[in-house]
Amino acid sequence: MLVLDQGKAYSRADVKELAGLDRGAKGGPWDTGVVQHENEFVIFANVGVTGRTGHYYNNRWEGDLFHWYHKKNSRLRWNSVQKLLANERVVHLFWRDRQKAPFNYAGQANCVESFDTSPVEIVWSFVHESADLEFYQGPDEILPGEYPEGGASQVTVNRYERSSAARQACIAHYGVTCSVCDFSFEERYGELGAGFIHVHHLVPISEIGANYTVDPIQDLRPICPNCHAMIHKQRPPFSIEDMREMIRG
Repeated sequence: MLVLDQGKAYSRADVKELAGLDRGAKGGPWDTGVVQHENEFVIFANVGVTGRTGHYYNNRWEGDLFHWYHKKNSRLRWNSVQKLLANERVVHLFWRDRQKAPFNYAGQANCVESFDTSPVEIVWSFVHESADLEFYQGPDEILPGEYPEGGASQVTVNRYERSSAARQACIAHYGVTCSVCDFSFEERYGELGAGFIHVHHLVPISEIGANYTVDPIQDLRPICPNCHAMIHKQRPPFSIEDMREMIRG
């Protein structure tokens, strides 16, 4: 079984070598989007960019779920797809949002839902190795880190450095009510929900420079997890104003 570090960046050559193959070998299934290695599968997914074959798929994060599309013209009845979805099958998923960049290891993937479209769409969830990470909302959610933002660091999936100080400053200014739908976790759940909210970057952190310093008032907004997931249903994300119009009907 492949032994990989969740959140670490790997090149295809790195993964080949870990699988016991020549890291310099070219061509074959290891240069495609999905490959079977013994009884495991390895998926290499591009997010927001075309793949090396020139195809573009709407692979994307929605909250902590990853929507992934199989190869062109695939159907759910295909034997290869059924093998991929077999119970207890180990599936390793890697993703990147820049061409020729290393892939971030999202972890072992579990199928949540599949759709018999062409190509087949599969929604994956992940086993998180870190018991200290209570909740993960995808690559644009703020998690504790240093105040300067943007340098890649390793947690669940690939996260970019986040600022706990920036998060707190945002909440101190705007409060913990959702900026889109006005939902309050404390009002709904009482003490259990007190202080809980996501903090959203108006410009995705993956698109800003490594030495960028966040302005908590200008750059961040508190948003509930549902609205946060919906904002990232497209790339670039919807604006808060767009989302407000949607829910007003």
